[in-house]
Amino acid sequence: MQDDFLETLRNSFFFIYISVLLSWCLVSGSLQFSNTVELEIKAYRLQQFDFISISRGSRAWKVMYDAVSLKSNALRRCLIVDWKDLLAVDLNSVLGHAVGGALIILPYNIDDLSSANRLALEKLDRDLYSLNTNMAVYLTYGNAEIIALLDEVNVFSQKVSSATQQLFNSIAASTFQFLSSSSVTNNAIIPNAANIVGRLWASDRNSPTVVVVAHYDSHSAVPSLSQGADSNGSGVAALLELLAILSQFYASTVTRPKYNIVFLLSAGGKFNYQGSRQWIEDNIEKQPDHSIEMVICLDTIGNDNGLTVHVSKMPSDSSSIGKIYTYLKMFTSSSRTLSIISKKINLNADVLSWEHERFSIRRLPALTISRLKSHTDPIRTSLLDSSKQLNFQALEANINCIAEALLAYLLVLPDPNCTNSNNGSLYSVLNKDNRNGRVQQWIKLFGAEPRPLAGNNDHIIASLKDTVARLSSGHVTVEPVSLLDVSLYGVLEDQLVAHRVKPAIFELILALFISVYLFGIYFVALNIQLYIEKTLVKLKKS
Repeated sequence: MQDDFLETLRNSFFFIYISVLLSWCLVSGSLQFSNTVELEIKAYRLQQFDFISISRGSRAWKVMYDAVSLKSNALRRCLIVDWKDLLAVDLNSVLGHAVGGALIILPYNIDDLSSANRLALEKLDRDLYSLNTNMAVYLTYGNAEIIALLDEVNVFSQKVSSATQQLFNSIAASTFQFLSSSSVTNNAIIPNAANIVGRLWASDRNSPTVVVVAHYDSHSAVPSLSQGADSNGSGVAALLELLAILSQFYASTVTRPKYNIVFLLSAGGKFNYQGSRQWIEDNIEKQPDHSIEMVICLDTIGNDNGLTVHVSKMPSDSSSIGKIYTYLKMFTSSSRTLSIISKKINLNADVLSWEHERFSIRRLPALTISRLKSHTDPIRTSLLDSSKQLNFQALEANINCIAEALLAYLLVLPDPNCTNSNNGSLYSVLNKDNRNGRVQQWIKLFGAEPRPLAGNNDHIIASLKDTVARLSSGHVTVEPVSLLDVSLYGVLEDQLVAHRVKPAIFELILALFISVYLFGIYFVALNIQLYIEKTLVKLKKS
């Protein structure tokens, strides 16, 4: 039996079988370990769009890299970093061509940040908005599990004082590998963009027309996180509230004003006001006999204690813009402010400043009402613009002022200069007691969730259509919008899966040790019988 065992050991096929078996166990064991899901992370990708000569955002979306910290070698790795650690570095250099990807951890609740941290995050938000990189960049909200993962990656990436310990860590220590879930091969998309148009008709449909406009899309450096509650959820809420108020006057022939009113909820406002451009092409250029008397655009009015009227040139008192401005002053209380800013249209600029400029270019009397003094205010494209940051008291006061001024204009109320000693209106044509929190409801429906143009907004469009139809007695149309000079890309969010893995060099070294071990056994098996025979001969001689 001993001879049979020795003969088996001398058989090379036996060692081939053992080698294959051990290799299979090693590989399958490694795969079983690394395929164990450690953590699933819902991550939101940085914006990606091309607009004329402007390219912004993250040009990649697939991730399959080992996780590393900010201070370690990120060559072909996925950087995982807390947002605060990016404040003191240059994003363009950190997210350079050598980095495979990045996962930035945001505060779990942005609305609860201190003033100092909020200012710091606003700066990072602006830097991310202007970033253009070929890497896949994702952001996620930090929770206990993600913070623990970050801490473990930081520990793994730390350089120890001992070279031996550093070598051991690079070979045997465990780390994480990030894998994206999306299987998309081409993320270029054509969004389903549409304008929602409601109408209130005068008794004579040939009467002059007033157009009220508000774009409903939101955008920021991270489109899937951009609620856009103030910009421009507040404008949408104001337009719907104006429609609800005015529809009561148009319901009766006795109180019906002698103006047609168009309520335009435009798409693509964050990309050079694509919806307004489309509406002008369809309704103004093709119908030159239009009778539009004034266009009022509503943009970002959900905060502060005052309003600013933006125009392309200063209006005369007798013009429609001058009259509505007079009424706005008339209904602005002494505790609030009202100003007017004239800014010439820069026809050489790639992007228009305000939505009214789309109409002013076509020589239509137009203005934008906003709480902002400048179109460059970062809140217009900020991921910090959430519904919790709105001042509903200020929003409702702004809506009341606009509604009363518009009604006074439509009803041609007399003596527009009569004001009381407190600089408030002597009268009000609004019934403010029957609104039942409508403004808060509009914000909840249309200003508390992301509405990126590159996302799926079918439910938003359907909900806006139903709302406008209900308020305008069914006089609503949904008009498709074709994008001009804009290329948008999808994969706005993805599920990143973090696997715990050993470094690749670990398996190579382990395979080397197993090979040496098997070679040693094979060498012993080939020579053990000769060694035993020599030993027995020596024992007999002794």
